[in-house]
Amino acid sequence: MPEDMKSFLDYAQRQDPVVITLKASDSPEVTPVPDPLTESRVITLWNKRLLGTLERKLIKRPGGNDYYRIDDSLPTLELSPSQRREWNGAPALLQGRVYGFFDKPFLGYEEWYDSLARFIRANFRKSSLKLLGGYIGPQAFKWFQNGGALLPMFEPPPTSEWMSFVQSQHSVDSSTPK
Repeated sequence: MPEDMKSFLDYAQRQDPVVITLKASDSPEVTPVPDPLTESRVITLWNKRLLGTLERKLIKRPGGNDYYRIDDSLPTLELSPSQRREWNGAPALLQGRVYGFFDKPFLGYEEWYDSLARFIRANFRKSSLKLLGGYIGPQAFKWFQNGGALLPMFEPPPTSEWMSFVQSQHSVDSSTPK
């Protein structure tokens, strides 16, 4: 939800000089996302304290359009925003995530990620949906309590298993996702 995203991004930018940009683009130029609260594409959190400059590298796609992408080996974080959908005729929310690639050690990178993870753990609610895991922002939780369905990061097919999973979320007690 935009309010949850705003609180998270505000925290990230209060702590460090963080630029919010698209992970992939048709341009090599790294520019801030005009309105990250409405962005549905994968974004990158670039902490300028850890990495002074950031460039996208060209990805050649034979038979397709070339594009530019931020290299996963850099000390940046990937943020896939949650997305509202209609699923099986009802309002649903696809799960988002914050993700880092820690293959190469980089001074301060893990500490930065850990501080953002602590903010999420302190301000968001741990999901009891074993299939999904993760955390739910306060506004997303209110939306859920009003009948919204929580889905994984992809839109699942309306199979009997997925329909049962969604129906069971509100079957007993909507104070916590089941």
